[in-house]
Amino acid sequence: MSPGGRAGHWWPGRRSRTETPTASETPAEAVHIMLGSIALIIAAGLVVLSLSAGIPVLTAAIGVVIALIVTDIMLAHHRSRRSGEGS
Repeated sequence: MSPGGRAGHWWPGRRSRTETPTASETPAEAVHIMLGSIALIIAAGLVVLSLSAGIPVLTAAIGVVIALIVTDIMLAHHRSRRSGEGS
């Protein structure tokens, strides 16, 4: 059954004044941003631990991973913004 209590109706979506949906991102882009944020927090914690343990090679490797995560988040954000401009 639909959320409105009537069978056959779609979920009510938020709409802007121009009657276009306000959510412009796809689920894949949202997943990239959310999981990337979690991975970024974990990687930052590992950097702190590797710095305190005195392992510079591990610190540098995690730094590269952090750069890749940030790049992925930025690209996903860019794709979600760009997909909303066309409609």
